Amino acid sequence: MAIGYSVYIERPASGAIGIKTKYAKLEIYGCSHCRTHLSSSNHIMSKDYRGVTGDAYLMRKVINVTEGHRETRHMITGRYVVCDIYCHTCKNLVGWKYLMSEKRDQEYKEGKYILELEPITECD
Repeated sequence: MAIGYSVYIERPASGAIGIKTKYAKLEIYGCSHCRTHLSSSNHIMSKDYRGVTGDAYLMRKVINVTEGHRETRHMITGRYVVCDIYCHTCKNLVGWKYLMSEKRDQEYKEGKYILELEPITECD
């Protein structure tokens, strides 16, 4: 059995020299069950997505997740090879990762993540 550890996202100090205003409203998203950090607002590519449980974000990067089995899913914009992603601490399903797109115009999603809003929360 492997020993796991969590990576945490830190906000820049408010009085730090050279901090741009885009970090002033940095939101950190975590698992709603255990509050393990998963991503932040500066990794959002789009807020205009729908997941199984409702609204979702397309993210460039997530942390502290494990990947499930690969499978092909039919979605509104085409067929994709995806895998579900789970919080690595409590194993809560938090979204999925796009592994491969059938359509060339959807290839920008490959390697990106969907975080569903229902199983995540904003962390302090």
